[in-house]
Amino acid sequence: MYSKILALTVCLIMAIGSSGCQNTQSNTKIIARIFNTSTNIQKKIIDQYAPADVRVQRNIKYMQDPALILDIYQPQNIQQLKPRPTIFWVHGGGWVSGSKEHARGYFKLLAAQGYNVVAVQYQFAPQATYPHQLLQINQALKFITEHARDYHINAQQLYLAGDSAGANLVSHYAALLSNPVFAQQSKIVPSIQPAQIKGLILHCGIYDMNAFVDTAPDELKLIEWGVVNLVQSYTGNKKNDADFLKSISPIQYITRHYPPVLISGGNQDFLTETQSMPFVKALLKQDVEVTDVFYPNSKEFLVHEYQFMLSKKASQQTFQQTIEFIKTYSASAL
Repeated sequence: MYSKILALTVCLIMAIGSSGCQNTQSNTKIIARIFNTSTNIQKKIIDQYAPADVRVQRNIKYMQDPALILDIYQPQNIQQLKPRPTIFWVHGGGWVSGSKEHARGYFKLLAAQGYNVVAVQYQFAPQATYPHQLLQINQALKFITEHARDYHINAQQLYLAGDSAGANLVSHYAALLSNPVFAQQSKIVPSIQPAQIKGLILHCGIYDMNAFVDTAPDELKLIEWGVVNLVQSYTGNKKNDADFLKSISPIQYITRHYPPVLISGGNQDFLTETQSMPFVKALLKQDVEVTDVFYPNSKEFLVHEYQFMLSKKASQQTFQQTIEFIKTYSASAL
């Protein structure tokens, strides 16, 4: 399986060799193409671990303009169960690419454990820049809440989950939901209540935008090149506006009301040291409950998005810890 970070190696080679890579938009197209190739490979590999006895409802429209859809994965016997806790998953892809089906096999594994999984589509940068993605997540959560009975979902037991850029988006949304001052400053009105969110599941995410720009490994120019273009695309060419980047960084807006967090990262992913670990410190400083899942002493090579590489022992352990995390904070509902 290829990780998106490693895939940027190919991306840089293409960029250097192409005279068309002169601006953010054309560079972003290259990155998106490489990321999507990686995602398709990842999807097929994860499918090998997917159970067959899972119910899937695809392409449910949650928004009219723009037209956006979501998928719902559920236990096969969902109709015989009480309304179940729901994992609301926002996929990664550097804000510029990806698919709601990128980890469909993983979602089936979660559903087989007795949970609903909602996988959401959203618009990509640079065609849609901040805050469009957050507003679309807001609308999807509103839809799920309003139609909870139709889909046998317990809308009072929601877990926001995301990988990479998806982790950025859900951690940002949780900050808006738990910090009214931040929501007002951002001019975003959350569509659900804070009490509906029982926890966050964050893999290999970005939580401090200034640090993301400043700490991309200098010795790996391909990553630096990729980071610059991804941030430019998502922010609308505001990469050099430190105040703006601070204003959209979840790490700056944590309060004691932030939901419990399970957070993980690979030992070979530079985001673990520069993003995930500082985010853990910020959470603990506000007395937020944190389950951190890192493998600094593991001999396994755990790259970006390692959690989906289910042939690895660490990835299997992270999956089990995710299930335990959900059980812990859903205990009163089960």
